[in-house]
Amino acid sequence: MTITTSPEAALSSARRARARRELGGLDYIRAVRSAVDAGAAQRDIARALGVAQPAISRLLKQAAARGVKPIPEGFSGASPYEIAERYAAGDIDRDTMIRELSAWPYVKSDAHTAAQAEWDSTPYPDPPGTFEEVEDARSAGLIDGEAYDLILDASDDVLDAP
Repeated sequence: MTITTSPEAALSSARRARARRELGGLDYIRAVRSAVDAGAAQRDIARALGVAQPAISRLLKQAAARGVKPIPEGFSGASPYEIAERYAAGDIDRDTMIRELSAWPYVKSDAHTAAQAEWDSTPYPDPPGTFEEVEDARSAGLIDGEAYDLILDASDDVLDAP
């Protein structure tokens, strides 16, 4: 018997699998970093994970270069985009995702102001933690338009603060 699925269901499954893959990498990096921070030697970590010690060293250097941050207390991810990924992967429910993204302490982007003042200028990259990460999550299909609108409405106070 062949099971058929709709294109939307297949895309939803692919988004969930992609989010799980990305989050798995972050969780692995954070777990290795936690073991190092707890005092475990890289050699012992490598042995426990079945990898060579230089692989642990490279992983930690790559994590530092990528800016992998710890997850702030009260949140399920270290950035708005990661929270959306955790929702898409099924790690957190919709209400939790909306609550966390509504309460996130968004960074104000000077780039947005500069781009508005000079609309034909080259766009500036947004720093991590701006509301643009929520927009990116919506564009990537990690959250739907209704959730985006709820988060935007609840975040207005944070976004409008001086």
